[in-house]
Amino acid sequence: MKKVDIYYQNVKQSLNPIMHFAKKKIVRYTLSFLILTIVVYFYVLFESRGASEQVRVFFFDMSPDFLVPIGLVLALLALLYVSWDDEFFKKYRGAGFFLIVLTAIFYTFIYTGIDQHLFDLSIAKWLTRLTGIIVTSILKLFGMNITGTTWDPDRGITIVSFNGPSDASVIGIDAACSGIHSLTIFIVVFFVMILEARKRLAWNYKIAIITLFGILGTYFVNLIRVSIILTIDYFKGWDVAGPIHNYLGYVFLMVWIPLFWFFVLSWGQKGKSKKDLMKPIITDTDSEKPIDTDSEKPTDTDSEKPTDTEVKEDTTTKIVRDMEAN
Repeated sequence: MKKVDIYYQNVKQSLNPIMHFAKKKIVRYTLSFLILTIVVYFYVLFESRGASEQVRVFFFDMSPDFLVPIGLVLALLALLYVSWDDEFFKKYRGAGFFLIVLTAIFYTFIYTGIDQHLFDLSIAKWLTRLTGIIVTSILKLFGMNITGTTWDPDRGITIVSFNGPSDASVIGIDAACSGIHSLTIFIVVFFVMILEARKRLAWNYKIAIITLFGILGTYFVNLIRVSIILTIDYFKGWDVAGPIHNYLGYVFLMVWIPLFWFFVLSWGQKGKSKKDLMKPIITDTDSEKPIDTDSEKPTDTDSEKPTDTEVKEDTTTKIVRDMEAN
């Protein structure tokens, strides 16, 4: 066991220069930025893969199914690395963690086909029709020439026809645009948020308000997304709106979840809500261990112990007394 400890100490000592260099702020920020750039690159490759079974990743081919898992691992590494002993980024480690959870759930639904089951629900059809009514009303308020809105109950699609600047067009709002996907993901992520912050939350009426606000806010974000897509299609056509449609839903969720976490969920926290909310989920145990101040204070028993000088004086006195007695 002693040999193992000596070997561990030698390895640790040899790695100290490397760790010191890797811990520098400029190194952490640069490498974390490069890692996140690779994550975004993987995301773009995945969304633009089409029906391809292989995609070109740098200098080799890879199955697109591996892009998301590898991207999630890289994103987690970048999050931990950039917030390593960094007071600023450590505050936002929780938001980064929830974004990774969101992404994992988002693509789990796609991989497993759960999203298709969601689209077949009755509430998805109801939301699809409601979304069509609200979005077309908004676009009409902005002066767009919407010529017709038809609900197809058999296919569960709202068909919107319009005369745009370039040409007349027809677009369908189906269950994928209803918001059921975003709402389900939000509810799962919100449950994780509540579970993580359960000890810091004030369990009163605020929780009900926060939950309702989160659900309505998520649906409102989806309405903005669909409105933007239809607006782009109206002015530029589907050749431009189509690719944006593939990315916009995920991007909007990536923006909405941190905003909700920081500004809405913090309202339900006890005490100084934002300060408590920004406590990191993943802590650096070494840097956050409480200092035992009591161990450094002299105890009563220590103060009562005689000093070495006092012991020597007592011994000398005893010897003198013995000699006088003899």
